Amino acid sequence: MGNQDDSWTATERLDSFDCTLANLSEIVFSTLEAAGARTVAEIGAEHGLFTKELLEWASRTGAGPITAIDPAPRRRLRELAAADPELNLIVATSHAALPELELPDAVLIDGDHNYHTVSEELRLIGERAPGADLPLLMLHDIGWPLARRDSYSDPERIPAEHRQPLADDAFLIPGDPGVGERGLYYECTAAREGGPRNGVLTAIEDFVGERPELRLAIVAPFFGLGVVWHREAAWAPEVERALAPWDRNPMLERMEAKRVDHLVAEFLNLQRIDQMRTDDYVYRYRLVGRLLPIYDSSAFALAERLSRLRRPGRPNVTRADLGALLDEVADGDLDVDHLRHFPEPSPEGDGGLRVDRANGDGPNPSRTPPARPDLASGTS
Repeated sequence: MGNQDDSWTATERLDSFDCTLANLSEIVFSTLEAAGARTVAEIGAEHGLFTKELLEWASRTGAGPITAIDPAPRRRLRELAAADPELNLIVATSHAALPELELPDAVLIDGDHNYHTVSEELRLIGERAPGADLPLLMLHDIGWPLARRDSYSDPERIPAEHRQPLADDAFLIPGDPGVGERGLYYECTAAREGGPRNGVLTAIEDFVGERPELRLAIVAPFFGLGVVWHREAAWAPEVERALAPWDRNPMLERMEAKRVDHLVAEFLNLQRIDQMRTDDYVYRYRLVGRLLPIYDSSAFALAERLSRLRRPGRPNVTRADLGALLDEVADGDLDVDHLRHFPEPSPEGDGGLRVDRANGDGPNPSRTPPARPDLASGTS
């Protein structure tokens, strides 16, 4: 999504696309209270949107402190940590932080969504808190698209032998195990969905499957929430009761499937609109490239004078007419005057041409006209 560190717009966009635990806060907080959790660690806090809600919950209930673990915290999260002494911000990967962390009552895992990372997080916690001492574990993004498909925030952090074949700038569609030309955008994912050691839910199921004493509840909405706890924990019955209405609820599963379908359809429509706008932009780019040399040519000036002689007061076309047409075609996002003074070859070698990009990139050396600068590649 680009560098949106300096604005809450980024978190608002994430929230609007349902990519935050804040959408599940009522279930998260009621489950924390059912377990009697006082201390909580959040893995993958990023902008701190849900971290802020955790701090507010802790203030209301007398819980705390809250620990946030993130290797690259955004500015808003750093400011939140500086302003609230109840927040302990650990700038490290989860794999580096967990061996040193005093384990809390509950761990929320919403960091790097791939099999290797999640498996290691669960292993590190399980080894340090065996048996009924295991903290309450809550993991986000256990539904489509990351249940059975790895996503990598930084593939180089994952050992090569534990990485799936990669797809960069991937577009995902429900029911398609590969990647498409349009769909829900991810910067880097596994090229294929499914198979062993692939995806968040696969990692959780493998962890729980080797430990029959553990219980896994699955809450479907907003890309899915998994809750893991030890059956013999003192608070296990309360957590079981709190999650019973939500766990694998068929109606919620249908609603989530429909929500995902509508979300992807919205992305597809926006991307089609973007493509139409880009096609229009390219057409105008090329048209200006054809018109500008004519507008500036001495031949046109001579033709205009001859036209005035043949049709006094009513020439066929004037420089003013052509200038107005150029301005109309430019439509505010092609700087005609700049094109004249800083020409570049057009895609078809027509005249001098340059796109004055709104993002300040300067001259574009490519022979292919760039997409309109206001169009995002994946999120629109």
